[in-house]
Amino acid sequence: MTRRKIPAAWLLSISFWLLAGWMALVQARAGGAGGGGRSSGGGGRSSGGGFSFHGSGSHGGVGGSISGSAFLILLILAVVIVVIYHRMTEGEESAPPEPHQDPALDPESLAWLQAADPGFQLPAFVEKVGLAFEKIQVAWSNQDISKARAFITDGIYQRYTTQFLMMSLLQQQNLLSGIRVSAIQPVSARQDGPYDVIDVRIDAWMRDSFICRLDPGLNEESQSGFTEYWSFLRKRGVSSGGIDLFTGSLCPSCGSPLPEGMGEICRCEHCLVMVNSGEFDWVLAEITQAADYSAYSAISQLISPDLAEQLETIATECPDLSVQLIEDKASNAVMQIYGALATRNPAAMRRFVSDETFAQLSATLTSHQIVYNRLYLNEVTLIDARKDGFKHRLAVGLSVTMQRVDLLAEGTISLVDPSPVSRGRVLILERNAGVVTSSGGLYQHQCPNCGGAVGDTIDVNCQYCGSPLNSTMREWIVTGFLKETEYARSLRKGA
Repeated sequence: MTRRKIPAAWLLSISFWLLAGWMALVQARAGGAGGGGRSSGGGGRSSGGGFSFHGSGSHGGVGGSISGSAFLILLILAVVIVVIYHRMTEGEESAPPEPHQDPALDPESLAWLQAADPGFQLPAFVEKVGLAFEKIQVAWSNQDISKARAFITDGIYQRYTTQFLMMSLLQQQNLLSGIRVSAIQPVSARQDGPYDVIDVRIDAWMRDSFICRLDPGLNEESQSGFTEYWSFLRKRGVSSGGIDLFTGSLCPSCGSPLPEGMGEICRCEHCLVMVNSGEFDWVLAEITQAADYSAYSAISQLISPDLAEQLETIATECPDLSVQLIEDKASNAVMQIYGALATRNPAAMRRFVSDETFAQLSATLTSHQIVYNRLYLNEVTLIDARKDGFKHRLAVGLSVTMQRVDLLAEGTISLVDPSPVSRGRVLILERNAGVVTSSGGLYQHQCPNCGGAVGDTIDVNCQYCGSPLNSTMREWIVTGFLKETEYARSLRKGA
């Protein structure tokens, strides 16, 4: 049965009425001889001979006693109304946030995109976004992102799979239900290196039930409306209308059936093309909460004031440079690092980190297995880009929400953090100037030189061609993983 919600205006009217009556009683009691301004015989009593408020001092004692009784009755009525209201609205579904004019809305940029690609139609694009949203919510509940693999970047894929890993270690499941989307609105478009990027606002509502079989103390349940911004990228020059990765199951290059369980490597088994490269259709590259989309954060304070000029300078030697893809690669790397630390398997990160960084991270491993009840990337932002000798050096700031949990040998847990906390980290990536990274690569367990499959191993040489894997000659390599405060301190020292 659907319960009707009591109108707020109706409840306010009753509240004001009760308050007015209470104030009249207070005035009668406090005012003494002048209370009410009525004569002894003037209309100050109810038709049933009930309460009577007189201005005569001779009735002060009796009037005070009657007023006290009235006050008590009114107070009881107020309490009853409050209790009834709370019981009737308990468990009520909060409505999805009402769509409104977004301050980030930039119609001119969207018009520019439509002019550059006459086949681009906003309604058709919005339909793709809606389908992507639906598939990803199902994927999250099922802890299986394979059905959405063709239209998400490698960084998005790694975010989900690493969180699924943590949930598996803690025997958790996050069930989403009652999903309702109230609005999908493209808000802006931009050029980013060789790519076009569209930001889309999504307003929705859902029930969120987090269940932990290992420790019910970690169970959570909520229902609320929310707003997210989803960023999609596509290679510039690709025309709309031909390929649809959101509903299709065939390779966009050769037409062969795509593997059903595409994982870390999103590649056609027949022509070996990377399906999610952005060369065929729009690909989801970022999901940002509304609070983080335009917020002024601690990470944003670290952005170099010369970043725009620095990017223009190195772009001539780095033709594939895209801020969105660099941030995606950083997301990929940091989630794999946290996964390697949680499973105490340093080999899982060996191929894409420098020798020095590998030694530093491996030294943090202890006999305790620290996993994460929550592990979310709130913000991933390129904060610095410069040329350092014959290398390009990028710094990417990350805000990570996490709750560390000690997974004990007897199958129980001990909380390291009483609740989820946000921590700032800075990832340093380096690559030789003039290098162009091919699709795929180290972060997808592929040798960047020969394309051979690379397993989790401490050996940094490819088993097929023998070339070093963690070399800045072919790929962006993690050469630093710093706390936000450590990075800020290094900037002050260099100033």
